Amino acid sequence: MTPRGSPAAGPEPSTCLFEDRLAGRSLRLLDPVARIAVHRRDELPAAWDAIESARRAGHWVALLLDYELGEWLEPGAADPADAGARDALPRLTALVHARAAWGACRGEEGPDSAGPADRTDAAGRTERPGSAGGADGMQRPDGGRVPDGLADARGLPWRPDPRPGVSRARHAQAIEAVRAGIARGDYYQINYTLPLRLDWPAGLDPARAYAWLAERHPVAHAACVRDGERWVLSLSPELFVAREGARLRVRPMKGTAPRHADPAWDRQAAEALQRSVKNRAENLMIVDLLRNDLGRIAVPGSVRVPALFSLEAYPSVWTLTSTVEAEAPDAPLAEVLRALFPCGSVTGAPKIAAMRAIRALEARRRGIYCGSVGWLAPDGDFSLNVAIRTIELRGGRAEFGVGGGIVYDSRAAEEWEECLWKARVLNPE
Repeated sequence: MTPRGSPAAGPEPSTCLFEDRLAGRSLRLLDPVARIAVHRRDELPAAWDAIESARRAGHWVALLLDYELGEWLEPGAADPADAGARDALPRLTALVHARAAWGACRGEEGPDSAGPADRTDAAGRTERPGSAGGADGMQRPDGGRVPDGLADARGLPWRPDPRPGVSRARHAQAIEAVRAGIARGDYYQINYTLPLRLDWPAGLDPARAYAWLAERHPVAHAACVRDGERWVLSLSPELFVAREGARLRVRPMKGTAPRHADPAWDRQAAEALQRSVKNRAENLMIVDLLRNDLGRIAVPGSVRVPALFSLEAYPSVWTLTSTVEAEAPDAPLAEVLRALFPCGSVTGAPKIAAMRAIRALEARRRGIYCGSVGWLAPDGDFSLNVAIRTIELRGGRAEFGVGGGIVYDSRAAEEWEECLWKARVLNPE
């Protein structure tokens, strides 16, 4: 574990902004005091202790959890060659801050536009705005907004020009390999992904790029986080897990269809998605997986599914989302992550077999993509997204992952096209 940020040395500058652009509110973490980075599995216990100590001291913590952290949390999914190895890049990064401020996401009028003032108390804790949606704050879209404290999003001269990091032929081979594994009974579903490389102009401010994208694609679990030279710009619509008091909530998103400019076609696409046997099967498999994961830490009998196959509209896609809740008053963050991470919607089912297959089939590590970005509050509440629709920028190199659930009925050509239209979130038009 690499702790940094003593009062003498001071941590590197950071940006930690979390937004629910559907409800119109934001959370900014302020006054960084420490950085905790985990490069080896045996560093995890000390890291959990340090994070918990920071929380109990009244600090707020931003969390960057790479997908591959799951191989350290679930021994059955680990790569045997990985035992004791030190990763060059951390799989868990915790950015500790002295205080935080809740505020409104403000419109294009700029930082002086009207809106509720940020609210913090003298001790650095915040008064959290009330929300009918709970800790995850999921609401219906109410238009694009620009974040507090970041650059205005208007007129950004940028075309990401996403390019697949694997060939179409290799993608097709992987899909057929997944189908063969399903036929053998190795697993029921695999979430297969591929990286897209993005053009990133040398002078482009990542905070401005985030604002520009988030204005056009408002979601409930957006984040803009800087950790040294690394930036994570997340436009995720999917909640991984949130705690509010004793209650845990997960909202897996499985089943996606493109939007259409023609209203009649658009409605037909939505109705077809909600009727789709394939997409419902994918969604239900993950709901069952997450019910089982939550059951490992929940009060017996408290796991329930208040919403199944909910249809949600976003600027470029329709999605099917379900909600699973449980009571787990005594489970700290580390225990919750050991039970649930990574989210079943980005692995497949059964989870351990799916994670092994993903490691064997995918071209490279996922990194933050399909991992999680979120925050931990001093009172123990937290909110973590599923880091889909997320740009990771490091050293001038930008990547954006895409993928989808593969079942036996999947066809490689259709899955390839789905990956490409999922990247429309980057479209500047």
